[in-house]
Parts: sequence; structure tokens; C-alpha cells
Amino acid sequence: MIPTFARLNSRIGRNAAVKLGSEVAGRAASLALLLLAARRLGASAFGLYNYGIALGFVVTQLADLGLQMLVAREVARQGKAAQPLVRAALQLKMLLSLGVVLLLGWLAAGYDGSIRLALFGLGLMMLAQTYLEFAAYVFRGQQRLVVEARLLTAARLAIAVTGGLVLLFGGGLLALALSSLLAVSVTVAWAFAQLYRAGWLAEGRAPVPYGPLLRQALPLGLAIFLSIAYTRLAVLLLQSRGGELLVAQFSAAQRLVEPGQILPASLLAAVFPAYAYALPADPTGARRLAWRAALLLAGIGLMVALGFLLLAPWLVPLLYGSAYGDAIPVLQLLGFSTIPAFVNYSLTHYLIAQGRQALLGYFMGAMLVLHAGLSWLLIPRLGAGGPAVSILVAEMLLLICCLGALRRTAPLVDHVKTPDAAEPDPARAPAAL
Repeated sequence: MIPTFARLNSRIGRNAAVKLGSEVAGRAASLALLLLAARRLGASAFGLYNYGIALGFVVTQLADLGLQMLVAREVARQGKAAQPLVRAALQLKMLLSLGVVLLLGWLAAGYDGSIRLALFGLGLMMLAQTYLEFAAYVFRGQQRLVVEARLLTAARLAIAVTGGLVLLFGGGLLALALSSLLAVSVTVAWAFAQLYRAGWLAEGRAPVPYGPLLRQALPLGLAIFLSIAYTRLAVLLLQSRGGELLVAQFSAAQRLVEPGQILPASLLAAVFPAYAYALPADPTGARRLAWRAALLLAGIGLMVALGFLLLAPWLVPLLYGSAYGDAIPVLQLLGFSTIPAFVNYSLTHYLIAQGRQALLGYFMGAMLVLHAGLSWLLIPRLGAGGPAVSILVAEMLLLICCLGALRRTAPLVDHVKTPDAAEPDPARAPAAL
């Protein structure tokens, strides 16, 4: 075995630990703000708060189109030679953002007064967050996860502190939305100052690869948009079919499950650049790394599911109060969905590293249709529990699709080449997790 394998695997472990630590701190702060908002705003305004975030989360993905994931992959493969691609991706993102702002304004226009402004402010906050993630993904591609962790954790802490102060001093939904927008905007300015100092935004002589960038970004962007729509569809359907009180019950459970995503997200933040770099040089080693990551995540998902099954009857009343008792079975069902969902993290990232992101668009489209149909039928019968059942079924569908795709060996798709791109060094390919 090449000696550098052990050194790279150690780096993956350190990066995963850094990402996990930062995610724990940031998600804990976000959860604290959420619990405070649930008690201070009341169930109706709390439901609108979660609806605004869900709506903004879905719509603002139109300003990304998979660019940040593609940038991370190409920075991992090409290093600083990918700088023209980073600039091109940012320019495209800024152009797309204009349409997103108009769409957010139109969607919020159906509400009255301060609610309209609050929903629009939450949407702009989610849009600003995509710029923060864009900067973070450039550093992720370099495997500089300390920088990424610092940026994302700072944003979450800033939102939690400013939002918490607003709520403690009697502020309502609008004040909470505006304070969150301000906190994220300041962090975005800091992130892009770091990108500029690192030379990623400088003018270069190399031609900007808009064509290849769009050809590979659009299929990935479609898959990501469908994935985001899938994750927030439950809230949108519950608002339509049952109102903000059902949204509040479902969101209370979902917001307890979401912090568990830090476990696969932290691992994949470290492993994905290794996938991308190793595949051209050592596809067998990269594939072995992918399957080991998937098995590890399956075990973690099982422990999370059992934990929620046992603790939900105690945890929900303790954190939210007796008014959120209907969230208990929702939390237990969503807990079991983490088992296939955690495995899917690894399998979908591996398909992206292979350049087979177009498949994910089909897979996510099937998931979205299944989730929408089942939720629509089950909400009148099961209330907030209907979408939870649907999510579990849809995650199993994605797992089956990914396993079927990975059973067939496919050639690695060419990356978005720039004039100064270098070929990967086989000696740096990972062999184990």
C-alpha cells in the first residue's frame, strides 16, 4: 500500500472531526433559538416562521443550480487551476439571484402587513445563506474544513444570538426575520473577504468555461432543487391542507431530527473531496471508501432511530411543552427515516463524484412525486404524521435506486476542464476510511 494513503485517511478523519464539532455547536445554537421561538411566538406564528424558512429554502436553490457542489468537486480535482470556474459560477449565481428575489416578493405578496415582510425577509436570509455556502464549498474543495466550519458556525451563532435577544426583548416574527437576515449578511461579507484574499475572485487570463460549467451544473442543480423541494414539501402541503398548527406540530419533530444530519454531513464533507480526487487514479479504492462510509452511516442511523423511538414521549413535552404532544409519533417515524437517509448521503455523493449527477435528477423526481402523492392522501387521515410516513417510504425508494445504479460500473465522466488543470496524483488516492 502506498504510504501516503494513511496520511490522507488521517486527514479525512481530522476534517470529519472538525466539521462534526462545528456542526454540533452551530446546530445546538439553532435549536436553542427554535425552542425559544416556539414558546415566545406561539404555535401560529411559529408555524409561519417555519413555513417562511421552508419556502425560502426551496426557492433560493434556483440561485445555485448545483454550482457549489460542482465547484467543490473541481477545486478538489484541479486546485487553483479551477479559479476561472469559481468566478464563472459566482457570476452565474448572481444573475440567477435576481429572479429569485422577484419570485420571493411575489410569493410573499399574498399575505398581509408584517407577515408579508417577515416571509420576504426570511426568504432573503435563506438566499444570503446560499452565498455563504458557496464560499464554504470552495474551501471544502481544498479540504480546508476548518475555514468552512468557522464560517458556517459563525453564521448560526450570529443568527441564534441576535434572534434570541430579539425574542427575549419582546420582538415578534418580523423582528426575528430581519435580525436573522442581518446576521447572515455580515457573515457573507466576511466569507467573501476571505475568498478574495485567497485569490479565488481575482481576474484571470484563462477563458471562463461557461458552457461546460452549465452543462454539468444543470443536471446536478435539478437534482438538488428536487431534493430541497422534497425536504420542505411536507411543510408546504401541511400549510395548504391543514394550516399553521399542523405545520407547528410537524416542524417541532422535524427540527429535532434535522440536527442528526450533522453526522453524515460532517463525514461526507471530508470524504467527498477524497472521492472526487481518487476516482480518476484509483477507482477501486474510492469505491471501497464509499461503501465503508455507507455502512458506517447505516449503523449511526439505526442508533438515532432507536434513540428517538425511546425518548420521544419524554423529549417533546420537555422541550416544547404539552401543546406539542401530537409531535411525538411524528418524531418516532422521522427517526426511522434516518436509517436509509444516512446511507443515501454516501451513495448520492459517490454518484456525483463519478459525474453521474444526471441520475439523481430522475431519482429525486421519483421521490418528490411519491412523497407529494402519499402526503396529500395521508394528511387528512394522519395529520402531521402523514408526511412522516411518506418520507420513510420515499427514502427507501432512493436507496433502492442508488444501489441499482451503483451495481453497474460506469466510466468516470470528464470534469469541467480549465487550461491549467493538472491530473490527479495516484499516490494521493484514499484506500480506506
